[in-house]
Amino acid sequence: MSDFLQKLNKLKQKPVLTNSVGCLFMFALSFFLIYRVRVINEPKYIAGTRGQIIYTLGVFAFAMLFVLIFRAAKKRSGDNLPLFMSALVFALGVLFSFATPINQVPDENTHFLRGVQMAYGDWGFEEGYVFPDDVNLLMQCFPVAYNNGYPAKDTGIVYDRYSQYYELRRQGTEKAENNGIIIFQVLPYIPLTVGIFAARILGMSAMAMYFMGRIRNVCFFTLCAYFALKMSGRFKMILFSIMCLPLMCFMYGSCNSDAVLFGLMFLMFGAVLSDEFDKNKFFTFALTLALLATCKMTYIVFLPMLLCIKNENWNVKVRGKSINKLTALIVTVLAFVVVYEGTSLYVAAFSNFGTIDRTMADTDPMRQFLFIVKNPLRYAAVFVDTLKNNSFFLFSGGLLGWIDVKIPLVNYLTPLIALFTVVNGAGVFEKRDAVKTAGFFVCSLLTYATAMTGLYLSWTPVTLPQIIGMQARYVYPAFLGFAMVVGQYFAGKIKPDTDNSSVGCIGVQYAFCVVAAVMMIMVYSLPERAAVFIA
Repeated sequence: MSDFLQKLNKLKQKPVLTNSVGCLFMFALSFFLIYRVRVINEPKYIAGTRGQIIYTLGVFAFAMLFVLIFRAAKKRSGDNLPLFMSALVFALGVLFSFATPINQVPDENTHFLRGVQMAYGDWGFEEGYVFPDDVNLLMQCFPVAYNNGYPAKDTGIVYDRYSQYYELRRQGTEKAENNGIIIFQVLPYIPLTVGIFAARILGMSAMAMYFMGRIRNVCFFTLCAYFALKMSGRFKMILFSIMCLPLMCFMYGSCNSDAVLFGLMFLMFGAVLSDEFDKNKFFTFALTLALLATCKMTYIVFLPMLLCIKNENWNVKVRGKSINKLTALIVTVLAFVVVYEGTSLYVAAFSNFGTIDRTMADTDPMRQFLFIVKNPLRYAAVFVDTLKNNSFFLFSGGLLGWIDVKIPLVNYLTPLIALFTVVNGAGVFEKRDAVKTAGFFVCSLLTYATAMTGLYLSWTPVTLPQIIGMQARYVYPAFLGFAMVVGQYFAGKIKPDTDNSSVGCIGVQYAFCVVAAVMMIMVYSLPERAAVFIA
């Protein structure tokens, strides 16, 4: 074994040879991938030897591009690991932004329309708002849940919709039906609105607005990621382990407001993970929690994390006077109340909506609540059964679309890849971190409880023995708590390492996300037979 390692080290000292071997392996892999697609899926556009060669070179160039991005990011960032990580986060976000077809991220259609409404100057909430014809046409050409509702054998692959949109736009004869939305939020749509507005003043099409909005969300998330990783200190690899996963890249590379909320979430986590919790980190925590809880009430469960910060790490001073934890807790609650009530008053002042009918039939939050109170054991059974049926949502990382796009390999590998990074970075944990780890774990359990109970109350027919509407993204904030527990457990089993800057782990997660994006592209760009085979 030692002889093998010595030979491997000697090989590393010959970059020309190692790079050549790597390129040869990548080319062989690209060749086999295209050949496999030709044999299994038989797409007409990759027919014959010429198609094999052209598409092999294309896939090879694509792979080498992301290898070069990785190396360039590492070289440019030097020893600044948060900058290196956030550069990769940005690259992956751009990749998923353009790889994911329009409207294939859950709720992205209505969130884009909200951004358009704001970009055209209406920051209120107008019932029956009339969207531009070009925007309505885009929504008509790109239906949601494409694989499920529009099988490839009937209407062609989803990318045919791009040419259809531009053809109908060129003809100018198609009058699409106006869309309606019911969204009463402003703050999480501001980055999206900036991108859409920029495309609008440049005279671009609705499709360009869409992608500009996605890119602006990626920029916002990347900025949050950088400061979160920088604040988290020795825990940056643990934070990166859940930040750089396919489902997260899929979400923040979209027009969905979760791109902004997840960015704020990581800022909140980064502040709490810091070894020195000072005034700036406290204000970061208080403001992000207030914004997050206003938009999604489930985030309020992270409020007690202030109490889990060690006294020796607590250094919150305002004008030279120390602020204790209880005062900080009260200030954070007040910040939430101000933001929440301010938002409510804004909605009341600028909304002309009347009574809104419930989307799901037979739902009634009050009746459902009384049912839970009267039948707690029954609800506990429903809760546990929903978790069991969905594998605790730990193996849902390959749901890169609506419910119609599930990539099993990505589902299975996502927790394993994250586990690999967490275990590798467990050397940063110390005994004094046990309280913080326990706090995160409790908040994770509460996240599951509040998210699932909220959907049972608001989205599930009364007494139904299953919780409707649950998705992994709703409990994604809980995954950091699980990562902390795993890291704390393995801390005593591996060598302490406060530096924790494994480029290898970063590379594995980065490569995994690129591969997941390619698999997603295959689901959408190949005939229906491919969708059945892959997903």
